[in-house]
Amino acid sequence: MRLFKVFKNSERYQNSIPADDLIARQRYRLFRTTTLTAGSVIFYAFIQALFVVEVGNFSGILIGLLDLVLVVNYFSLPYHRNHRLSYYVIVLAAFTTLHIISYYSGGIRASAIMYMAGTMLLGYMLLGNFAGRIVFGLIALHVIFFWYITENTNWISNVLIGDSPEMINFDYLSTFFLAMLILSAQMNYLESGKNVVIERITEQRNELREKNKELHKLSIVASKADNAIVITDHQGVAEWVNDGFVRLTGFSFEEVVGKKPHILLQGKATDQKTLSELEEAMSKHQPFSGEVLKVKKDFTPFWTQVTMTPITSDDGVEERFIFIESDITPRKKAEDKMNRYMKNLEKTNAELDKFAYVVSHDLKAPLRAIGNLTGWIEEDMGERLPLEIKDHFNTIKGRVVRMEGLINGILDYTKASKKAGELLPFASDELVRESIDLIGPPANAIINVRDNLPKMKAERVKLQQVFLNLIHNAIKYNDKEDIQVEIGCEDNGDAWRFFVRDNGPGIEARYHEKIFVIFQTLNARDEVESRGVGLAIVKKIIEEEGGKIWVDSEKGKGATFYFTWPKVKKEVDEALFLEDALA
Repeated sequence: MRLFKVFKNSERYQNSIPADDLIARQRYRLFRTTTLTAGSVIFYAFIQALFVVEVGNFSGILIGLLDLVLVVNYFSLPYHRNHRLSYYVIVLAAFTTLHIISYYSGGIRASAIMYMAGTMLLGYMLLGNFAGRIVFGLIALHVIFFWYITENTNWISNVLIGDSPEMINFDYLSTFFLAMLILSAQMNYLESGKNVVIERITEQRNELREKNKELHKLSIVASKADNAIVITDHQGVAEWVNDGFVRLTGFSFEEVVGKKPHILLQGKATDQKTLSELEEAMSKHQPFSGEVLKVKKDFTPFWTQVTMTPITSDDGVEERFIFIESDITPRKKAEDKMNRYMKNLEKTNAELDKFAYVVSHDLKAPLRAIGNLTGWIEEDMGERLPLEIKDHFNTIKGRVVRMEGLINGILDYTKASKKAGELLPFASDELVRESIDLIGPPANAIINVRDNLPKMKAERVKLQQVFLNLIHNAIKYNDKEDIQVEIGCEDNGDAWRFFVRDNGPGIEARYHEKIFVIFQTLNARDEVESRGVGLAIVKKIIEEEGGKIWVDSEKGKGATFYFTWPKVKKEVDEALFLEDALA
């Protein structure tokens, strides 16, 4: 099991080498192949030493230890992961083995010298040019050394191969084939490695070509985009800006690159707090979005929406920032104009409320004085007051009452949209019946309330005010002896559509809009006393809730007032309100 685990670790180590690190992968393959072939050759020399030389001979033991070093070196690499150390060990172990074998196989005439070519090539391929030159120097010294000791000393022997011509010939034959096997494996590695590199380079070239096409498209889009786009380094120094930035700011590409745009474009009115928040986000490598007031090259101020996105390279070392800025000056001007408009509107409304209150109270005082004065005259004159004068006094008192009603109508109308109440659930049929009881219809009035009125959640008081006015009008202006009023409701999707129908005199089409205007009445005030405020108040309440009201009627055929009441109160559309306000 342990041996199997060792082999699995070796396989995992090979798979852990990044696929795009072709040199590291090829060198490991060569290391593995050379360990197998060199280990086999050294093992062969070890066996040869055991059978030719006496057991226990120092050379055989040393050769066996060197073979063991190769094996341990190969299987220990996945644990210590110092591949360069392992590569040095295999090259030096191979050279040392050949050096030892040369002593016992003829010195300068040793066939093992043929293995030196493979060892030198191994040094170049595993360790690079510098280490390869060192191995070449060692081999040159090795050859010169053995030439000298072979000629001048008796250190050399042939104990590993014997002295017979047959053994020497066999040694050369076997060594030649093994050396060629090693060189062939190395040449195969070089050829396959070259093909892998060429194939990978070709793939990368094709990938790069496709990426360049995409980058070209993106560069065109980025360059021609209306928004300003800036790419900076990790310190916020501009490396590239698009044409949109040049058009927006007036600064050329050359004037911006190498500078910090958010510093270059700041003016006296630029919010330093916002800039500080931007710089803090950059220092923490976090995204940022905000509105900043800047100045162009000609010192023209402009507002921009800034979106900053940090970018990190795949290796997590290189950092950049991408700024996308859009000109929001028109919107900011509109917002400023809107704010001023709202302030003026609030001021105007407050003044109108005050005006309505003051006027109504100032008018009520002289009206009461007129009413009181006519009453006093009548009391003082008593029976002496001529009948004609008494009729005039009655007319004056009626006009005073009407005028006071109009003043109260003004106050009611101005307060209609301000009576915000709590949204409460209730049954609308109960609310309608309660409104009928408050009105107190005459005996000749028959009011039919349909059973389909919904349960709803709304401002109860406002809806009741609507029904009070509509039901009261249906009774008050009805010219029939038998007054018929019908109240119902239909589900209109996101709103309820109520109606109040009567059998009264009807309304001509040309008056369908007029009746909802304040102080507008269809009957002469001497015929039917009316302030002309009720329907105006109803219309204002309904529209404030997001609904609408209209009438369906013809002269002499009664009238049906329809109005919608949203199931969920609708807020005023700010965009439309802004558009209307700035028009």
